[in-house]
Amino acid sequence: MEKRVLGKTGLLVTRLAFGGMELGPVSESTAVRLLNCALDEGINYIDTSPEYANSEYFIGKAISHRRDEFILATKCCDNMRGNGPLYTFDRRTVLENVEESLRLLKTDHIDILQIHGVLPEFLEGGEQGEVMETLRELKKSGKILHIGLTIRNSNPADYAYPALHGYRNLLTFASWEDIEMIQVVYGGMTRLSENVIQKAHDDYGTGIVARGLLKQYDATYEARWKASGLQELLEDGETRTDFLIRYVLTHPAITAGVCGTRGTEHLVQNIRAAERGPLSKEIYEEAKRRLNYAGVVAGDSNIWKK
Repeated sequence: MEKRVLGKTGLLVTRLAFGGMELGPVSESTAVRLLNCALDEGINYIDTSPEYANSEYFIGKAISHRRDEFILATKCCDNMRGNGPLYTFDRRTVLENVEESLRLLKTDHIDILQIHGVLPEFLEGGEQGEVMETLRELKKSGKILHIGLTIRNSNPADYAYPALHGYRNLLTFASWEDIEMIQVVYGGMTRLSENVIQKAHDDYGTGIVARGLLKQYDATYEARWKASGLQELLEDGETRTDFLIRYVLTHPAITAGVCGTRGTEHLVQNIRAAERGPLSKEIYEEAKRRLNYAGVVAGDSNIWKK
């Protein structure tokens, strides 16, 4: 699989990252198979979080002996104390998360530590506040090597769900000197941040990782897919999932896309899609043109035949 440099981290990562969220509900034996399959099939970027149930434990159990084969990204500001808000943006929580993550993951360092589900207003003092200062200290100590964050997507009750927070805040975070990479909601069917992703990359050199590539965030998903006529652009043997993975990885400013799964067959299919490489320039531009129009004509599936 192709690898690219992840922005200011300088890390060379595969275009497809293994997302550890889906490990939470699976059995240990399934997790072991999935994680070893990911590495065996060429993925070198594993993304997880303390919040994802048993995910960090399974990663430590299954592949810590293969630690030199993968780049490990986890998260902080996850409140794991069993009371209070889900996220707590303070020094104590960052330090607790890191120590527990290192223990569970059976490693002496985390390649990328990401502030989890954050907005600028959540960080008192901003770039010079205690969370960022704590991360700088951890980086100096060698417990973490690089600093990043994931922008909040919230839940369907939030007016900004799923991508508006990313659209509004990506450039603010990218302008912070110590933020080396940012994870943001983006996909062929969730394109709001498409242009600001490019600007963050071009203006600040920030590494951009996309999540939610395939997620059906709202009830119009199927109608928009049908109205767009994207099915007509698929290559022989290509599925909708394949196409949408490749669509994201064709964006010139996106280094990697995070995909999670609970089955090795599905995992291998996603890897094969990424290995097909970017869409051609002609197909990519046509897909964007159709998607731009599909939101307006979602009730007319025959629009591209007129």
